[in-house]
Amino acid sequence: MGSTSWVTYAVACLILWGLWGLVLKVAYRGGSWVSIYFLSSLASFAVALSIFILTHGSLVKGKAALLACLAGFFGGAGYVFFIKALEKGKASVVIPLTALYPAVTAVLALLILKEKLTPTQAVGIALAIVATLLLSL
Repeated sequence: MGSTSWVTYAVACLILWGLWGLVLKVAYRGGSWVSIYFLSSLASFAVALSIFILTHGSLVKGKAALLACLAGFFGGAGYVFFIKALEKGKASVVIPLTALYPAVTAVLALLILKEKLTPTQAVGIALAIVATLLLSL
């Protein structure tokens, strides 16, 4: 995985998450949100466990472990609200709206991590936000 461009990973993520949202919405035709949440989370855990085993991973300790668990908590809690929104709303609206979460990350990274954006990157983020909002109308 070392020599692969971050763009390749991002595009793979984009495609897989696009499929993920669609399949979740279709899954609601046959089950409750709790069941769908549990089974999809279990499948995600299976992927994580497989990667950990196949790469002979070892667990980090200390602050990194605490932050990893906190990130998992935020992701899991957010996923509950995503599942509920997808259960009640149209996938064509819920998914683009919730896809604004990277804008929150970008703003927090600018404020807390002191990351810098080029003007082109800032315009790109702004246009992505506008596009997502327009898709959600």
